[in-house]
Amino acid sequence: MKSKRIFAAVLAAVVLLLPYPVSGADSPAYNELSAQEPVYVRELTLSELEEYYAGATTDELLDPLECNYLYGEVSVGGVAELCHVYMRTFVITDVEDLTVYDLEALAKRIVGFVKNSASTKYLRCIARTYNARISGVVQTSDGSTDSVTVKIFVSCGEKTEDRRQMVETYIAGIAAELLPLSDGERFLKMNELMLDGRFRYDMSCRHRCSSVALVNEGVGVCEEYAGFTSLLLDALGYKNILITGEVGGIPHIWNLVEVDGRTYHLDILHDGPVDENGVHTSAERTFLLVSEQTVMKTHDIAEAYVAYSSVCEYDYVFDGYPLSLPGTALIDGEEYLIAEPGTSLADLRTDLGAGDFLVVSDGEGDILPEDRVGSGHTAMISVNGRTVDSVTVCVKGDLDGDGDMDGDDLDIAVGYLLGTAVPEKPVFYAAADVDQNGTVNVTDFIIIADAVTVPVPPDDTGEETDTAEPVTEPETPGTEAEP
Repeated sequence: MKSKRIFAAVLAAVVLLLPYPVSGADSPAYNELSAQEPVYVRELTLSELEEYYAGATTDELLDPLECNYLYGEVSVGGVAELCHVYMRTFVITDVEDLTVYDLEALAKRIVGFVKNSASTKYLRCIARTYNARISGVVQTSDGSTDSVTVKIFVSCGEKTEDRRQMVETYIAGIAAELLPLSDGERFLKMNELMLDGRFRYDMSCRHRCSSVALVNEGVGVCEEYAGFTSLLLDALGYKNILITGEVGGIPHIWNLVEVDGRTYHLDILHDGPVDENGVHTSAERTFLLVSEQTVMKTHDIAEAYVAYSSVCEYDYVFDGYPLSLPGTALIDGEEYLIAEPGTSLADLRTDLGAGDFLVVSDGEGDILPEDRVGSGHTAMISVNGRTVDSVTVCVKGDLDGDGDMDGDDLDIAVGYLLGTAVPEKPVFYAAADVDQNGTVNVTDFIIIADAVTVPVPPDDTGEETDTAEPVTEPETPGTEAEP
């Protein structure tokens, strides 16, 4: 055991001299943090490490209680910058087949899934660089790798404690103002608040990578606007992620948010046109909860985000829809939407002026516009995936629910009158009362019978009938008819 520890220590020392950091090898902050004793160490398999980064929130990943922290100099694109640097330490245990020559590839792989997992989180808006270093290797007596210690660095534009304080005070105050409102009212108000002059766009395009800086300085670019929006959506309880792409060939980042079970694009920055000083001159709705089709008129979506974007099928409707279904009637204390036999959903939308907001379900799913509405169907005003109003459909004379008045309905009507048939639902009593006088009687039977009985045309044998007088030719003078 003693020899194993000595060997491991020697090998670890050798590893530290090798160039296994993926980037920023000469960053003083990385070097200083690497030399520190880890404040917290997790022991995981490589797959568990990937799952951890995929599922953890930004605050969890940059938790000061589990990360070594330093405000120091790192290399960002070859330029030295002062950043808030967080180092997490892990011991990776499922690495039996690794050799010393595989360590650089391992570090690159780890950085790859760290960046990938951060791409849709708030971390994407504040991170400046990512880095991983293999700082130790433990081998068994037979020479196989027992475990690898890896240190993962994330350098950011803001400090976790500062962000938490801003969320608990500034953002919490805005959320408290918005929470009593409906979804639509919240987003309209959020749009107005962020574009009311408290923030302006930085025309110099300086990336601060910090929502804290946006609040403190009152200026930022898309990263800061999208990041702040993400934190506010979190405070309001909305599921949301970040999405990246380009606008006019310039890299851009904005938000996706789920509202009432539907996902929408949300780009508040581009709802606020700016003047030459970056001051927003108005608050528009152009990119306020819109579909992929709408946003792609001006935005190009990065390939890695296409799958997230494709679920955005609708523009959110803020106003202009009916609040209740018109054309309803009260029958025996029940409210019904009255329709004529043979009426399609498209016809009903036109008749009621409800447009596509009118949806009809037959109990198994929504019917198509060309399908007939039937007695017992449910008509709904549906807005943004939410039912605003609903009522049962009653088609006059349609006693079997197929949307038409025919011989089958006549047979059912006879059964009603004779007392041999009992309707399945109250709506069929209402449909049987064709004249809507409050009772089902022989008059309704006659109306249905007249509507479904086809008159029999006169018998037509196809033979011609000659009704003209017979014509007799005169005899020729001087001749006699043959006997």
